[in-house]
Amino acid sequence: MDTRADILHSTDWTRAFHAYGPATDAPEFLAGLLSEQEEVRERALGYLNSAILHQGTVYPATPPVALFVAGVLGEPAVDLPVGDPFREAAGAAVEPLRLGLLDFLADVARAVAERAAGRSLPELEGLADPGERRGELDALLTGMADGDAEGEEEIWEDPLLDTVFHAALRDLWRAAPTLLGAVRPLLTHADGRVRQRAVTTTGALCRLVEEPEVDLSGAADLAENRDEGAAIVLALVEGGGDTTSFLAHPDQAIRACAALSEGLAGDPVAVGELRAALLDPAAADAWFRDRPGYFPGHVRFSLVDALVSRSGSEDAADLLPVFRELAATAGPFSCEADLRGLLRLALGVAESAPAPEVAAPTELQRAYLRAVVDNDRLWDTRVANVALLLRSLGLPTAREALAALAATP
Repeated sequence: MDTRADILHSTDWTRAFHAYGPATDAPEFLAGLLSEQEEVRERALGYLNSAILHQGTVYPATPPVALFVAGVLGEPAVDLPVGDPFREAAGAAVEPLRLGLLDFLADVARAVAERAAGRSLPELEGLADPGERRGELDALLTGMADGDAEGEEEIWEDPLLDTVFHAALRDLWRAAPTLLGAVRPLLTHADGRVRQRAVTTTGALCRLVEEPEVDLSGAADLAENRDEGAAIVLALVEGGGDTTSFLAHPDQAIRACAALSEGLAGDPVAVGELRAALLDPAAADAWFRDRPGYFPGHVRFSLVDALVSRSGSEDAADLLPVFRELAATAGPFSCEADLRGLLRLALGVAESAPAPEVAAPTELQRAYLRAVVDNDRLWDTRVANVALLLRSLGLPTAREALAALAATP
């Protein structure tokens, strides 16, 4: 596959589209990644993370763009800084563009894995084949390229577009070995930040490779801190590697990262590490200076998700200490991620079933409810998230009513 800059000219951008329409603007933005002007680089990176990969969706323009990005990872130009208003507002330092490009490739890989939903490459190839409707598909894409405003709504609703999206998934799946090859030299880069992001991107891309051989030994030899070490373990987690040996690591953060592996879902030691880490959720959130890209948000959110997936209602008594700590940490904007899973287990509510009204909770269930009642931050009446969560679980939404339900009869 061609990952050189001439992909700008070898791709028929009129036949590709992104989240906002035809991708005929792609060559200009991609060239901007190599610009000497910081504002041009910023706009180009923003384009990748909005038009080319939009809210977890990949488009026909995504495969050639990903290959172009892979092709410039080694260019000196991507050492230049690129600003990020959100990171800067949080006090974070300006980073070289190379880090943003690695993050983009990792996000693309995860989006493909999620959208593929367990389908194999042959299955995607079948879904991407329009068969006898190929002529109709060509006409559809031509209409999109021509900017047919009158038929725009009909075009986006045409089931034929499903084959186009599946083709994008197929092409990215096929491209994964090439993308991995472009990232591999960065695993031993002199800059620890680059090594860490390259490790994370390698783990994400390995999700698209059958029986991947995740060789992170070079990065491991150069790892200088907890952040890099955790990124290596998490790359093994994401790439399907064996993390069992890391459960005995002296660093709790490394042990907890290892415990996230799906291969250890039935391992009581791994479950114990998740529980232990969540007895101090604020400390878990503060483990990393440069949080590994495996975590989409607070570290504790991923730990909670893993613990809930490996637990049942029969574990509710053992999980009460964890829930109490989470309930004390949670706020109105994090209550869904912090509380729903464990509260659902305690109430015996199936994940996808409508919850019946909770009228006579057990003593254990009342203990869970009291933990929610006791956190003043959860009861900010300007934010409805807590009320929505409680209602969905069959619980009263007013603090006084929930306290009455939680009171010992």
